[in-house]
Amino acid sequence: MDGEGLVKKLPATASQRTAFTLVELLVVIAIIGILIGMLLPAVQMVREAARRVQCANNIKQQTLALLNFEGVNEHLPSGFSTPAMTMWSGYILPFIEQNNLYEGLDIEGPWSSLTATNPNNPAAMGVYLGVFQCPSANVDQTQFDPLPGTNRVPCCYLACASGLLNRESGDLPWCGMGAYQEFDGSDGVFYQNSQTRVADILDGLSHTILVGESLPDQDVWGEDYSGNPQKVDHWYIGSGELFTYQQITTWNSSECSECVGSAACPINSIKNPNAAGDDMELSFGSQHTQGVNMGFADGHCRFVRETVDPIILSALGTRSNGETNTNID
Repeated sequence: MDGEGLVKKLPATASQRTAFTLVELLVVIAIIGILIGMLLPAVQMVREAARRVQCANNIKQQTLALLNFEGVNEHLPSGFSTPAMTMWSGYILPFIEQNNLYEGLDIEGPWSSLTATNPNNPAAMGVYLGVFQCPSANVDQTQFDPLPGTNRVPCCYLACASGLLNRESGDLPWCGMGAYQEFDGSDGVFYQNSQTRVADILDGLSHTILVGESLPDQDVWGEDYSGNPQKVDHWYIGSGELFTYQQITTWNSSECSECVGSAACPINSIKNPNAAGDDMELSFGSQHTQGVNMGFADGHCRFVRETVDPIILSALGTRSNGETNTNID
């Protein structure tokens, strides 16, 4: 027997195989897909947590700006002033590092492009200020508003005007009203021509809401308490729509929800298609999971869940109503 006969040949499958089979590739792709599917929600949760922190930081800046305004002027800014039609957010511009913008304005209005004598006023309503937009809300940076006839930037935050009043239309009194006839001014911190001092907040600074998140969406409409359709629009700096006392007897709505809201309305009412238009417009709301960020009169910010007891939420919205149970937890 020659030497060649003693050499054993290796099986071809052991010596020549150099690639995966189609089945093996499909198995690997399926495993990768499963892992990505498991990982993606975690990544989205991390991103949303970061956006919620950024939103809380926005509210923290607004709250500190409001308190700094009070330190300089010995009262907090008006929720909105008439006849100037200037909003609380316009008054605090110098305290959020927007002094250059503020200096170019006529802070006493008017703001509509149809009536403004200072062209900087309507232009300012279209200047994007990130501190007034929640990154989770995913709203357009500018939208056209036909009533003032100009581009405006939607605002994702409302100052708190009340814990008891849930309407801005229909029968008086309305949320956001100052004292009128036999009606007292709104029971919250910010309302028409308000000049609330920190010393006037008797329910406790840590238990009184200054500002909270809101969801502006001009595509969402609801019928208000006067029977008129209303869109959910929130803005900042100034307005050509907010009511004056001369108009209060002829208008059916104050449109105060452009800049102030109410803790008397359920959180995230905008997401409830059966809610009244006033609740949709005046409620605090967000795209965060199950709640909103809110800033309080002592300067702290916290997340308030939409399942909070309505009685407690209402108590947090008033400044001096004497409630004793305001424990959110």
